[in-house]
Amino acid sequence: MKQFSQQLHKKATTTVTLQAAERRELRERVVAYMEYHPLPAELRTKQKSVQAAPTVTEAFTMVKVPFHALFKYGALATAFVFVTLPFMAQNAIPGDSLYAVKVQFNEELRSTLTFDSLQKVEWETERLNRRLAEARLLASEGRLTEVVEAEVAAAVRTHTENAKREIEVLRTKDADEATIASIALDTTLEVQAAVLKEEEETTTALSIISGEDASSKTTNSLIADAIDESRDKSIEQSASSTLPAYDKLMARVEQNTTRVYELRSVLGEVVSAEEQAGVTRRIEDLERSIESVIILAETDEQAARHSLIEVLQRSQRLIVFINELVVAKAVDINTLVPVVLTSEEKSANIASSTEALATKMTQIESLLATVTDEAVIEKVQIGQTTVLDLKLKMASSTDEYETFVALSEEAHTLAQDMLILLERYHTPVPVVNEEAFVTETENTEEGSVTSELPEQGSNSTEQVDPADSTTSPEATDPL
Repeated sequence: MKQFSQQLHKKATTTVTLQAAERRELRERVVAYMEYHPLPAELRTKQKSVQAAPTVTEAFTMVKVPFHALFKYGALATAFVFVTLPFMAQNAIPGDSLYAVKVQFNEELRSTLTFDSLQKVEWETERLNRRLAEARLLASEGRLTEVVEAEVAAAVRTHTENAKREIEVLRTKDADEATIASIALDTTLEVQAAVLKEEEETTTALSIISGEDASSKTTNSLIADAIDESRDKSIEQSASSTLPAYDKLMARVEQNTTRVYELRSVLGEVVSAEEQAGVTRRIEDLERSIESVIILAETDEQAARHSLIEVLQRSQRLIVFINELVVAKAVDINTLVPVVLTSEEKSANIASSTEALATKMTQIESLLATVTDEAVIEKVQIGQTTVLDLKLKMASSTDEYETFVALSEEAHTLAQDMLILLERYHTPVPVVNEEAFVTETENTEEGSVTSELPEQGSNSTEQVDPADSTTSPEATDPL
C-alpha cells in the first residue's frame, strides 16, 4: 500500500489521460484505501472546528451590493416623494402635515415652470384665492387661529405684490395686456373683499340675535386689512393705466367666457339645479352684453371699450364665484354678479311691484278701519301720504329703472311697516260660529221654526239647522 501511495502521488504530479476502465479501477483502489485507513478521531474534531470558523485570507472583506433591489426600491421611493406625496398634499389646509409640501413644493415648482408674465399674474391671483378659501374653510370649522390668520394675511400681501411686480414687467412689453391683467387682479380683490364683508355682517347679525359679543366672533380682521391694503395699492397702479385696445379686450372677454362655460359643465355635480340656473342666467347676460358691445363698436369704439371693461369685470367675478366653492357658500351670487335685466323683464318687474304696492295699501285701508288708537291712526295716515308721494315718483321714473327700484323698495318697506303696526293694534271683529247656535222652538204669529233631530235611545235634542235658520243682524260677520 505504501508503494501504491508513492505511485499515486507520482501520477498526480504528471498529466495522465486515463481510459474508462483505468479510471474505474483507480476509483476502486482509492475507495479501498480510504476504508482501511480511516481518519483519526482527534483530526475529525479539529477539522470540524476549522470549518466552523471562517478563514480570512485577505486584509479586507468583499461585500456584495444588491444594485437591482436598490434601484427598484429607490425608484418606488422617488415616485412616492415626487408624485404620490404632492398629489396627496394638493387638498391640504393650514395645520395639516402635508400643507408645507403643497405650498413650498407644488406651488413653487409651478411658479418656477411658468415663464410668461401674464400667466404668472394669473397664477399668483389663483394662489391668493386659494389662501383665502383655506382661511374661510378653517373659520367655518372653528380652526382659524390668530397665527394662521396672520400667515394668511402675509400670504395675501406676498401674492399680491408678486402679481403687481409681474404686471409692471408686462407693462414694459405690452401695456394693454398689463392693464387687462391689472383689471383681473382688481376684480378678484374686490370679490374677496365683498365676501369678507358679507361674512362679517352675517356674523355680527347672528351674534346680536344670540346675545353674544360680536367682536369675539370676528376673526378675519387681519385678512380684511391685508386685502384692503392690497386693493388701495392696486387702484393706484390701475389709475395710471391706459384704456386697452378693443381687439385685446374682446379676446380676453372671449377667453373668460370660454372658461365660464368649462366651469359650468362640471358645476352640476356640486350645486343644486337652482344655483346652476342662476349661473346660466349670468352667462346669458354676458352674451347679450357682448352682442350689444359689438353693435356699439360700429359707431363708437371708445364707448365699446369702456363697456367691454365692465363685461370683463363681470366675467371675472363669475369665474371666481364658480371656481371657489367656499366663496359661493359664503356670499350670494346676486351680491357679486347681479342679474342684468332685459327691457321686457324690467317692464314686468315695474308692473308687478306697482300692483303689489297697491295690494298692500288696500290691506292697510281695511285694517285702519278697525283701529281705535288715535296715535296709531295718525302714524298710519302720515305713512299713507308718504307712500302716495313715492307712488307718484315711481310712475314718473319708469324710464330710469334703478331709480324706480330704489323708490319701490322704500315704498314697500314703509307699507310693510304699517301693516305690522296695524296687525298689532287693530281690533279683531268677533267671528260667530253659526253651527253653535241651538235654539228652542219658538211660536210666533207667522209660525214657528222647529228642527227636531231623530231620537236616539231615550234622549233627543232640538237644534236649528244653520242652513234653514234665520239669524239676527248682530250675528252677521261684517268681514
